[in-house]
Amino acid sequence: MSIRNAAVWSLAAQYATFVIQFAASVIISRLFLLPSDVGLFSIALAASMLVSIFQDMGITRFISGQPEMRPEAVPHYASVSVSIGWTVALAIAATSPFVASFYKEPALIHLLWLIAGSYLVMPYATVPAALLVKDMDFRALFKVNAGSAFAGNATAIALAASGFGAASLAWGVLATALARATIANLIHPVRPRMPSHLKTVKPMLGFSSMSFVLSASGAVGQRSQDLIVGRLLGLAATGLFSRASALAGQLTTLVTGAIGNVFYPAFARKRDAGEPLAAPYLHLVACYTALNWAAMTGLALCAEPLVMLLYGPNWIGAAPLLRWTALAEMFFVAIPLQMDIPLLLGQIKKLVWVNLLDTAAAVVILAIGCTIGLEQAAQSRLAYGLVWWSIYALYLSGIIGFRIDRLLMVYLRSAICALAAGLPLITAYSLGMRGAEMGLPVLLALCGLGVLSWLATLALTRHPAWAEVRGAVGAIAGPLFARSAG
Repeated sequence: MSIRNAAVWSLAAQYATFVIQFAASVIISRLFLLPSDVGLFSIALAASMLVSIFQDMGITRFISGQPEMRPEAVPHYASVSVSIGWTVALAIAATSPFVASFYKEPALIHLLWLIAGSYLVMPYATVPAALLVKDMDFRALFKVNAGSAFAGNATAIALAASGFGAASLAWGVLATALARATIANLIHPVRPRMPSHLKTVKPMLGFSSMSFVLSASGAVGQRSQDLIVGRLLGLAATGLFSRASALAGQLTTLVTGAIGNVFYPAFARKRDAGEPLAAPYLHLVACYTALNWAAMTGLALCAEPLVMLLYGPNWIGAAPLLRWTALAEMFFVAIPLQMDIPLLLGQIKKLVWVNLLDTAAAVVILAIGCTIGLEQAAQSRLAYGLVWWSIYALYLSGIIGFRIDRLLMVYLRSAICALAAGLPLITAYSLGMRGAEMGLPVLLALCGLGVLSWLATLALTRHPAWAEVRGAVGAIAGPLFARSAG
């Protein structure tokens, strides 16, 4: 499968998963659950994910980045994944009483047990899915991701409607894991088999030992957010903060998450061929920022009407948080593949130290914001984003070889396009239209005008992403026209 076709299928998977998850979050939040319910689940999920840093141990990256894969070693890798997953499940279950005691919420025990159950199943999908990524079979991966997302979210909605509260979300996590493992093994079956000696898995274990440190550091930085907010500001604040962060993160995944999935194996091939990476990396940055900065500008501008229309008045407190987290997200997409590229180039030891610095900044800045208030906690994400960008921009420029001034020129063109995308909303607000009172038809019309303005500016500025947009449209429209003509 070509990179462009792979990107189209990967985008399709991201869009389908986003639509399913987004629709479920709207239905559940608007009709069934309060911010405190979502906050309770967010704390349970964040606590379990701190333990789940052992889960992957870099197995996915190891398999998808290998120049050659010995078929006889694959079942052994799967057995390692399953062994780790079961250990994680036991650890989550064992620590659940301590987490519940720390937050003084006994209901956390039940939620953590359900989430622990998902880690008994999840590792059975790890190696099959990694092999699909390695083969760039994103058509099959679409079935895995979209199918499991539908199963898990449908379960969560049904149980929330039946009065299960926060537990409905935990049951949804378990259903997602079951569906993902089932579909992945139907498409690319892998039967785990314990190796007779460590020789066959030694390369993977060597890679995983350092990858674990990276995973641990990254988990503390990313997953501790809800834990810190929950401890310092309470359940309702955690629910609002989690919803705002999730919405901004989901939109990022929708817009460009698929591109990263495709470009990781693509960069691995360029590395193996000895090709320079600076030019293709700057092209990737251009695509990331052109798409994401426009989306985040729109999200920040329509935060208030969007929250009111989607989630209702119970969630209006998430609107100012969403505005700040959307702006912060612009930093986090400005340096894509910040972990993957160093791993491909054998920089894992140095990457560990860089990531530890990043993690320390994330925890300290958020904790300071939380001591002031909830909105200040969201604003602290913007300060952390600037620190994050500084760390990884300097690091990757050193190992890839791109110049910072060329990177800034890419940013300038993307910023102009993002401003053009937000211009209709900015104009509407300047004319006195109130965000909270804006109806859905008006909001959709303004966003549609923003998309047209963005596309026109891409073409006028000759932005590198313009060629990719046209290519993606051609990859989708070409087969459709050929099919209709036949």
